[in-house]
Amino acid sequence: MDKMIRGTVLLLGAGGMLGSTFRALCPDVAFQTLSRGELDVSSPRVLLDRIVGLAPTVIINCAADTNVDRAEADPADAFAVNAVLPGLVAQAARQVNALLVHFSSTGCYGRHQDGDLLPHSDFEAVFPTTAHHRSKVAGELAVREAGCRHLILRLGWLYGGSITHKKNFVWARIRDARSKPELASDPFQTGSPTLVDDVVRQTLVLLEVGVVGTFNCVATGAVSRFDYVARIMELAGLSSHLRPARFKRAASVAENEAAVNDKLALMGLNIMPLWDEALAGYVMRLLAEEAESI
Repeated sequence: MDKMIRGTVLLLGAGGMLGSTFRALCPDVAFQTLSRGELDVSSPRVLLDRIVGLAPTVIINCAADTNVDRAEADPADAFAVNAVLPGLVAQAARQVNALLVHFSSTGCYGRHQDGDLLPHSDFEAVFPTTAHHRSKVAGELAVREAGCRHLILRLGWLYGGSITHKKNFVWARIRDARSKPELASDPFQTGSPTLVDDVVRQTLVLLEVGVVGTFNCVATGAVSRFDYVARIMELAGLSSHLRPARFKRAASVAENEAAVNDKLALMGLNIMPLWDEALAGYVMRLLAEEAESI
């Protein structure tokens, strides 16, 4: 798998869930990294010079601000990390003729029409409904405007990592179900739960083939948040009562964030599994990890 990434590879956001998975699945790649402090967009010349000085052949940008609700009241951080940073990285990539891999969100599709819950095709236009998703769309645009070779992948409800990862959604639901007699989950929110390992594998396939452009990259199928959590509990053998409840959020997140990998399928490159199959394997992995840690 490591052979799919050649040359000098700069990995940004290496400590996050996605970045750490690239490192775990590509142990033989000597990734170059920059710390969060070195990605300061308020010193653009310093940042550009640092990246150009490394002369990477591939840049994988996993750095992102993911706090959707906070961005509504204070969008500055979201736009700095999700929009300005990708644009600067793309400019550096163009200077050294590097390929930039950048990750966006299927939440960017936003609302198309009331009652339309069909998964979004990557041939559709985007209509972001939150400050966070507007920052992600702005980041996509900045990458394209820079004129570098780029691969933009729109991800769905991303999950993964070990039981110690602080943003492990699946493990958090298992712990909640073990400690509480009742949980609540939103039956009105629809998405495509996607294992981070599968995103990395799909990215490596695209790097090997050498395609560029913007693609959906999600697990196959769509499910409500309620049914997603119910399936996690079932796979973990837990019996807490799950109550349907519409969640109130500061951000006006579109009810339908589900997507389908139309472009990848048409090119014969889609390797993303069914969401339920990937989730089943992942829950088994978490429970095995827990057993080994006792």
